[in-house]
Amino acid sequence: MALATEPQVQEAYLTQEQLRQFEEQGFLIVPNALPPEMVQRLSEAVDRLIAEEKLEAQPQQHTLHLRNCIVEDDIFLELLDWPTTFPLVVDILGWNIKLITSHLIVRNPVPPDFDRSRVVVGWHRDGGTSYREMSEPHPRLFVKVAYWLTDLSEPGRGGLRVLPGSNRLIGRPAHPPGSPDPYGALEIQAKPGDAVIFEQRTWHGVGPNFSKTPRKSLFYGYAFRWIQPMDYLQMPQELLDRVSPIRWQLLSGVKTKLAMYLPTPEDVPLRAWAEERNARLRAAGLR
Repeated sequence: MALATEPQVQEAYLTQEQLRQFEEQGFLIVPNALPPEMVQRLSEAVDRLIAEEKLEAQPQQHTLHLRNCIVEDDIFLELLDWPTTFPLVVDILGWNIKLITSHLIVRNPVPPDFDRSRVVVGWHRDGGTSYREMSEPHPRLFVKVAYWLTDLSEPGRGGLRVLPGSNRLIGRPAHPPGSPDPYGALEIQAKPGDAVIFEQRTWHGVGPNFSKTPRKSLFYGYAFRWIQPMDYLQMPQELLDRVSPIRWQLLSGVKTKLAMYLPTPEDVPLRAWAEERNARLRAAGLR
């Protein structure tokens, strides 16, 4: 069973070095995850949704956003099992997973009179109230893939800020006096088409966009299937009826009553794909 793909896109696998980095740092950069034509198509879809006023404004953050964007355009559906990123998610979490969020965020430039001395980054762990309710150390529950559609190769453009190693941190990170960022934080300077995979335990945030170009981004979250989705209760049946078996699983399709806790093979078609892929990688000496 194959993932949906384009002929020019090579299916990825997680190397031992990438696995070590992800375990130690809590994030992984995937350069050129999307080819330029895909970036262009996605950007055009974002512009259309903005023109249709589908995005919700968050004036204090100078952002527009749309949750569960995957149902709005089939171009977003293509990212669900994108071959340069999704197989890495399977290598990290395994085959018993689903999509819990697809979040379109546009971070607009701040006004010229913005007070730079009052920058707020909003450092947090993902998962809503869960990280405050669980005892520490937290388990890994889900990962997100962030796709960048605009140029963030210079600082101050609203790029993702992460604290390397904070996936293993107990408690909140320490900040230097007067600084919006904790000790050791870095801003990921990505190019259009780059992706960043990070887990929910990794402390992260985002600063203002001081450039003249809106920052367009997409965040796809994948979790174990026994975790409730963030931004949908049930996908439209019309969508579930027309997608591939693997996409059906990822969109929370179920065949049996205990599918989310005791899945049968028909509940999790991704399992057969993952096992066949692992056999191929072992045969090639890559596992």
